[in-house]
Amino acid sequence: MKKLEGKVAVVTGAARGIGAAIAERLAADGATVVVNYAKSGKDAEAVAERVRKAGGKAKAVQADLGVPAQAKALIEAAFKEFGRLDILVNNAGMANFAPLEAIDEAHVRAHFDLNVNGPLFATQAAAARFPKEGGRVINVSSVVATGAMPAMSVYAATKAALEALTRVLAAELGPKGVTVNAVAPGPVATEMAKGFLGDPAVKSSLVARTPLGRIGEPSDIAGAVAFLASDDARWVTGQTLRTAGGFNS
Repeated sequence: MKKLEGKVAVVTGAARGIGAAIAERLAADGATVVVNYAKSGKDAEAVAERVRKAGGKAKAVQADLGVPAQAKALIEAAFKEFGRLDILVNNAGMANFAPLEAIDEAHVRAHFDLNVNGPLFATQAAAARFPKEGGRVINVSSVVATGAMPAMSVYAATKAALEALTRVLAAELGPKGVTVNAVAPGPVATEMAKGFLGDPAVKSSLVARTPLGRIGEPSDIAGAVAFLASDDARWVTGQTLRTAGGFNS
C-alpha cells in the first residue's frame, strides 16, 4: 500500500514548477490530488493528465489564492468533489523583486495577499474539513525568510510571515491532530527563477554557495513535502525544513 493511499491533497499553484512536482509526487504516493491554478489552466490540466496517465487521480481547479473567498472556495470544491480532505500544500506565491526605492503599496499588497493571506485562509477552510484523526498542512517558504538578499525585502517579509504562521498554527491546530510544517527551498530551476539563473555568473555564484554543488530541482522539494505529508512525519510539527542543498544565504 502506498504511503498516501486514500488521502486527498490540495496543492495550490500547481500548474508548473515546484507545485506541479509536488502534485505529481503526492499522486505517485497514492493521494488523489487537486491541482490548483489561477490563470494557467492548460498547464494545470496537463499536470492532472500526467497523474491520470500514471494511474492516479487528479482534478484541476481554478482559484486565485490572493482572494480569501476563492481560497476558501477551493477547499470546499475539493471536499465536495472527493468527500474528504487530508493534505493542504500552500505553494502558490509570487516573487517580483524590487529595490527599496521602487516599492509601492500595490507591490506590497499583492505579495502579502497571495503569499500570506492565501495560505492563512486556505488553512482556515481546510482545518474545518480535515477528518477527526487530523490532517497535514505544508507551507512552501524560502531560504530568503531568514537570509538577506538585496531587492527581496517584500518577498522575504512574506516568507518570514509564512514561517511565523507555520509555528503558531502548529500550536493552535495540534490538539486537533493537524500538523503544520514548512519547507524552505533555496535556488530551484523553475520558470520563476529563469531570470536570474539565466545569468551564468549568478548561477555559478549560487552553485558555489551550495555544498551539494548544483541548483535544486522541483523534485527535490517535492520529496521533502511528501515526507511531511506522510505518516512518517506524524511527530513533526511547527518546523521549517530547509530544502536547499546546504545553500548559504
